[in-house]
Amino acid sequence: MSVFPKRTGAIIAASAGAALMMTSGAAGAPLHVETVSIERSTKNYDVNVHYPRTGLATVDRPMQEWATGLADEFVKQAEEDFASFGDDPPFGSYSLDLSFGVARNDETAFVVGFDEGIYTGGAHPNQDIETFNYLMPDGWRVFLPEIFDPLAVERISELAIADLKRQWGGDSLSDDDWLKSGAGPDWDNFRDFMLLPNSLVIRFPPYQVAAYAAGPQAVELPLAELKGLMRRDWRTPVPSFDCARAGTATETAICSDVVVARLDRDMSDAYRRALRYADDGKQTAVRDAQRAWINVRNACGSSLLCLTSAYDERLKALSGG
Repeated sequence: MSVFPKRTGAIIAASAGAALMMTSGAAGAPLHVETVSIERSTKNYDVNVHYPRTGLATVDRPMQEWATGLADEFVKQAEEDFASFGDDPPFGSYSLDLSFGVARNDETAFVVGFDEGIYTGGAHPNQDIETFNYLMPDGWRVFLPEIFDPLAVERISELAIADLKRQWGGDSLSDDDWLKSGAGPDWDNFRDFMLLPNSLVIRFPPYQVAAYAAGPQAVELPLAELKGLMRRDWRTPVPSFDCARAGTATETAICSDVVVARLDRDMSDAYRRALRYADDGKQTAVRDAQRAWINVRNACGSSLLCLTSAYDERLKALSGG
């Protein structure tokens, strides 16, 4: 069940030296992969969600929680919307489709990519991408800023933009400003990555680097082009700031815990997005709220429990929750 767009599938097949491993029992693959399905159909909505199960809890749990949470939230929203429509809904039914592809399954890493399509009215479904990269044999999930040092984001951006332009050959539904925004040197732009044995594949959902009509995009960056930019230890906490310059008990505590360090990165990304999309008159309010929250966070001192709670609350506020 290959679900990746043609370009992405070709990249993975060429880099891995084989077709995508979509079923259990692939030769040399250490994890047995089964498909779990959530299927529900009513007169108002259809749900078709598929995600992998391997039997390794550290691999399975994050994907299961994410996929089931997506389905639950969709059903809740659909039922609320159609209840408000009464007997005269403005259009047909809603739909949620989630499919996956296993891009890598070997003794070093297990990598999965998801394609999501949600239709809630309008000209076309909203499409998105999610990827999960795990280190084997224990199934430790790893993220791009934990693999590469801070200088790498500039190089990744440079290579990604060059590859996109090469693919398009001057004929695209994009422009330089769009590329700068969607593939510029910001870790959040490269969140949908897949680490293959000899290359880094980065996927972009529609609208991120080009118009919807262009479809999802993907680039392949040879790891040889990123030589010298990888961290030695991919399991070390990596927050949004340089831990070598941590000067307070709070910053030291953040740098001591992987979970809190990831929350710090998530918060930093969410804050930048909030500023980017805020109206000119509201940017000052966003900045003031962030400064006030930093004081609250710093009052936690070295308490990881307090810090986790503070980050969770700020992330909810920044996402409008």
